[in-house]
Order: sequence, then C-alpha cells, then structure tokens
Amino acid sequence: MLVLVLGALIVFVIAAVAVGRVTANLARTPERAVYDPEQSLEFVAEALPVDVTAELSYDEVQTMLRLLHDHLHSKGVATTAGDARLSTEMAVIDPDDAADYIVYRARLADLIVTPAQARAVVDAQLAYFEAIGAIGGPVEPPEDPG
Repeated sequence: MLVLVLGALIVFVIAAVAVGRVTANLARTPERAVYDPEQSLEFVAEALPVDVTAELSYDEVQTMLRLLHDHLHSKGVATTAGDARLSTEMAVIDPDDAADYIVYRARLADLIVTPAQARAVVDAQLAYFEAIGAIGGPVEPPEDPG
C-alpha cells in the first residue's frame, strides 16, 4: 500500500512540475495578434468617414484591404497563416506609400480609387491593427541632427 501511495505522489509531482514549466513558458511568450478578415472589414467600414462610405461599396473596401495586405506582406511586416516568424525589430510603414500602392494596384484592376479614399482605408485598417494589438501607434521621425 505504501508503494502505491508513494508512486502516486511521484507521478503527481512530475505532472505538477511539467504543467508549471509549460505554464511559465506560455506566460513569457507574447500573445500573437490574429487577424480576422471579416472583423477587420466591419471595423474599417464603420471607421471610414461618411463621405468615403458614400462613394465606396463594401466590396471596393474589401478589395482595397486585400491590396493593402499585399503591400504589407511585400514589405515583410505581415505574415500569413502558419507563418510563425516573429520579428522583434521595429518595422515602419508609411501610410502615404501604402495609399499610393492601393491607388496604383486598384487602377490595374479597373477600380478607380482616389488617394484620399485609399488613405482613409489605410488609416482605418491601421486603427484596427492597433485595436487588436498587432501594431503600436504612430512613430515620430528622428530629429534632424543638423
């Protein structure tokens, strides 16, 4: 009987140590922000100024978001499902460059988008990314030493 109790106690201690170690590792690992395309589209559509929503359809906003994500992926700041690359380096994306990319690529797809509309979509998408914890806020450029 003593051997059975001692064996059960050893198994319990080993299990407790294993669970404690895994829990500690998970606590140190930053939570990964997960992008939900439907939630993003809804967030962006609601965040757009009234004049932009009066001119763009839901499908056009969705197309613009896809173009923006293509741009972010090409710059190395967006990952796709299953891509576990976690960068600890700061990445800076210029919203004006992103808007220009959207306007250019949209025209190739026969979608006419103004720079102001593209910039509004970019700003709303960046607000969504910030809300889910995928990015930090805007970064001020370094001061000119000269």
